[in-house]
Amino acid sequence: MAKKEIIWSIRANLELKKILEFYKERNGNTNYSLKLVDEIDDLLNTLSQSEFIGRLTSNKKTRVIVMKVYLVFYEINGNRIEILSFWDNRQDENKRNVK
Repeated sequence: MAKKEIIWSIRANLELKKILEFYKERNGNTNYSLKLVDEIDDLLNTLSQSEFIGRLTSNKKTRVIVMKVYLVFYEINGNRIEILSFWDNRQDENKRNVK
């Protein structure tokens, strides 16, 4: 099976950026943020080769993968996988509108 291209939505990019900036400010360095980016890269590499690893959500189109305390919502569109949201589960779930 060929690897699929991973693209990030604007929303997912902003969510990830906010998370990385939070940890940089809180910890006073980028160590945890860089570790998180490495873990995300590993997950996305696996996802690009096995796009059905996430479970279907209620809308039957979007899939979700649990990564520690984060949820990665994505959809498969032909030869591309679009990351829709990178959600920290410790946030108020009422702010999340991806199903």
